[in-house]
Amino acid sequence: MTETKKKREEPKIDIYKAWCKACGICIAFCPTGALAKDQAGYPYVKDIEKCINCGWCEIRCPDFAITVETKSKTRRREEEKGEETETERSVASGQ
Repeated sequence: MTETKKKREEPKIDIYKAWCKACGICIAFCPTGALAKDQAGYPYVKDIEKCINCGWCEIRCPDFAITVETKSKTRRREEEKGEETETERSVASGQ
């Protein structure tokens, strides 16, 4: 019996250092150790393959300085923006 593993999409993690106060909460709550601190104490993605897309870092960040998304969700949002633009063009041209 052969098992086929579903290929997991890597999430996209954005860290906004301008908003971050380097408290370390996101790193502490990461269950897999995907995040680490740099020399200045700011978080960075140490190993994206370890990320399980649980969102604990994003939920616990008091400064809203980190976001976690799957790449397919990001792609879907970009496509929706493109569709809105096409709809707006149709309305503007009277079609």
